[in-house]
Amino acid sequence: MWAARVTEGLVFGGLEASALETLKGVPMLLESEDPRVRERLLPETCEHADAEADWRQHAVPELERLFASRSALVRRDLAAVKKLQNYDAHVLLIPDGHASAWLAALNGARLALFALAGLSAKHLEAEGFEGASPKQQEAVLRIHLMAELQSVLLGDLEVDDTGVSFRDFLVE
Repeated sequence: MWAARVTEGLVFGGLEASALETLKGVPMLLESEDPRVRERLLPETCEHADAEADWRQHAVPELERLFASRSALVRRDLAAVKKLQNYDAHVLLIPDGHASAWLAALNGARLALFALAGLSAKHLEAEGFEGASPKQQEAVLRIHLMAELQSVLLGDLEVDDTGVSFRDFLVE
């Protein structure tokens, strides 16, 4: 996978089928009704039962709306993925105005996948990875892919600035 800046935002390229599958799973993970996911994304936050009930009544519905809007935006961007000619890979444009929604969606998806795969912090270390089940190893690799995208979106990883628009970028 590679990334580059275009005038509209960031382009992620060289996305093979497994990477694209991981990204297409982001909205599904955010919208999961699985109790493990809901507990991870909407944990208990208050010490007192009355305060917790109040928080669940007033804050949780708003958080669910935020997750839903982020899922919808990610789906729209993924629907616009382009296949590179003569290559078995794709490119994804994340417009600058969508970066914060993608960051939040990727973070939520990572948390959800972590819970669904029954991972612990140990699994993210080399020794823990080796002892993980194949399903857990796959989850860790997907979590790392999403973290890489987040690093680029946050500016932690330097990318080339092409100085061209996305459309021109694809033609070259």
